[in-house]
Amino acid sequence: MAKNIQAVPAVTVIIPMYNAEKYIGECLQSLADQTSQDFDIIIVNDCSTDNSVDEAKKFADKFEGRLKIKTLSKNTGSSAIPKNTGIQMARGKYLTFLDSDDYIKNTAIEELLKVAEETDAEVIHCSHYFYFNDGEDNFIKDTFQRTDFVDEPTVEPYDIAERVKKFINYGFVWWGCNKLIRRDFLIKNKIQFPSSDVWEDMVFVFQCIVLAKNYVRVPNIFYYYRIRKDSLSHISKTPAYIIQTLLKIVTVLDKFMDKIEFFQQNPQYKFMMFDWHIQERMNIFANALYLRDKLSPFAVMLLFNREMADKFPKDVLSFASYFFAMNGYQKCLLQQTVQEKNQLQQKIAELEAK
Repeated sequence: MAKNIQAVPAVTVIIPMYNAEKYIGECLQSLADQTSQDFDIIIVNDCSTDNSVDEAKKFADKFEGRLKIKTLSKNTGSSAIPKNTGIQMARGKYLTFLDSDDYIKNTAIEELLKVAEETDAEVIHCSHYFYFNDGEDNFIKDTFQRTDFVDEPTVEPYDIAERVKKFINYGFVWWGCNKLIRRDFLIKNKIQFPSSDVWEDMVFVFQCIVLAKNYVRVPNIFYYYRIRKDSLSHISKTPAYIIQTLLKIVTVLDKFMDKIEFFQQNPQYKFMMFDWHIQERMNIFANALYLRDKLSPFAVMLLFNREMADKFPKDVLSFASYFFAMNGYQKCLLQQTVQEKNQLQQKIAELEAK
């Protein structure tokens, strides 16, 4: 007997999709194999030019009316708008995000729902994931979180100051896709992904961390992340792109924190967040311009002037371009010094071991 598709599912799985015909089948099969089928699926197709939609439609019967495919009117070039579209279309009590070239283990939804019911969580946060190179079957457990791991479901104390400190010290994984999130929490707080090609997950998760009263960490590992050389996150970015995206994300963070009473009363934490984000992105800036493109600080200053002339008032453009050029150059020198130090320490250790 077919399921009642009018019933509200416990979970809506949101899948942004663009040219994923090679991978969407494996992604959807991992959902078809779930031990709990109390979910529906929304695929938001970002105007794929291959056979992604046709491949996805092959799974329609397996999900008995629980699979919807929404095609956007034009390609957005990022996953932000497709994810936001999925949030608005979703019916489930909870949402989770799954990239179209990744997949999850077969007990994932059952495990996360169990924790959600036991803790009444607004957000369930998983710290680890498995990654594998496209075309290989070697799965490696990984995380870019460095602190505050747990071995059982643990409610994060609602202390915004401590949460900000943990965030900038890599105490959270800021992926949107390894979490289960209450839909009404996102809607009530108007939390969305900023319209950006990259770093949109970081802003989205930061908003959740600041606003969720009941933020629950779990040790569960369920997400399989495929590394592709042609994915958006691995494509080389131009200097202008890096700068413009940095400005865009800082603006979004600024507007968000301006609305929160905590940051109004404690501006030092707003500064901490800005400092962390800008320094992180300046590392990318330095690598791209000085190590990859082999530019001089003077050339970088001229580049900034040319590319950002319409983004800054003319009376501060020269200062801003000099600041970006020299900040990035100093970071590059520091990185090289640290690398040389590490190499020297390794040689010393090898000599001492002989």
